[in-house]
Amino acid sequence: MRKYSFLRSTTWLGWFALTCVAAALCLYLAQWQMSRNDHLVAENAKITENYDAAAYNSETGLPLFEDYDDSRTWHPVQLRGSYLVQDTVLVRNRPHDGRVGYDVLVPFRTTEGTVVAVDRGWIPTDDSANGMPSTVPAPPSGTVTVTARLRPSEGALDRGAPDGQVASIDLRDLSSRWGGDLATGGYGELVSEDPAAAATPQAPERPEVSYGPHLSYSLQWYAFAVLVFVAYGYSARQHVKNEEWDRAYAAEVERRLARYYDAEGNYIGEMDEDLVIRQLQMADDMPAHLKSLYRPKRTRATTGITDEYEEDALLDALETQHRQ
Repeated sequence: MRKYSFLRSTTWLGWFALTCVAAALCLYLAQWQMSRNDHLVAENAKITENYDAAAYNSETGLPLFEDYDDSRTWHPVQLRGSYLVQDTVLVRNRPHDGRVGYDVLVPFRTTEGTVVAVDRGWIPTDDSANGMPSTVPAPPSGTVTVTARLRPSEGALDRGAPDGQVASIDLRDLSSRWGGDLATGGYGELVSEDPAAAATPQAPERPEVSYGPHLSYSLQWYAFAVLVFVAYGYSARQHVKNEEWDRAYAAEVERRLARYYDAEGNYIGEMDEDLVIRQLQMADDMPAHLKSLYRPKRTRATTGITDEYEEDALLDALETQHRQ
């Protein structure tokens, strides 16, 4: 392995360090993409397992609005109580079918006494210039049986809202508006009401189950982490081959010189010495990509080509070029 001793040089050690850094970066990106894929898999599992499940009764489901269990997201819960219509708020900047409008959020006081925020659905903005909704459908009055899907509280947004509106469904902020009985862990996304209201906002669309390209991207980054070392090894092997070619080229030149000079350096050739010198200088000053054409070709042992044959071929090429 002496021919690979150059790998201990400062230059090649630097290239190896750069290769390791590139591989580490690829591994980091692969793991990041894998974590995103794992998150999507978990979110899709919630939709698949919970969205169409049988509704929890209030005894099982009501505590989840306070002590929220993320694995129960999208699971329906059946509650009984009455809407506090006077405390209705509109959640701003909610998209639906390519339009922007409002979600109608109404507190619902259950028969157990706990207040749950219920998102009754989406309404569009009015066509007038002020961007406000024209009407807000009222919920049914009196005692109502509500089925709603569990959704986690949203984070606070650093922007204000007009009276009667909020920027996000931040339940801790809403508890200061609606009182301490509000469950602050999660809210309900309306599925149905019994009795039904005369008019209801538009129901949200079913969440899409999509895995995205994260798994394939992760595998690609893992492959890149391996390929950078393959590229390093290939470069080292090419370096060895280039050195072997250079040594073969130098040996060929020495064999040619031996035909024109004796051991003491005296010229013994039949051609004009100046012509021989010019030919050698021309070959030596060539760019590397042209000089490689004068390197002897590697041949199989079965061809029977001798060193003398290669030497004669090189001389013929030099002499032909001189004539041109």
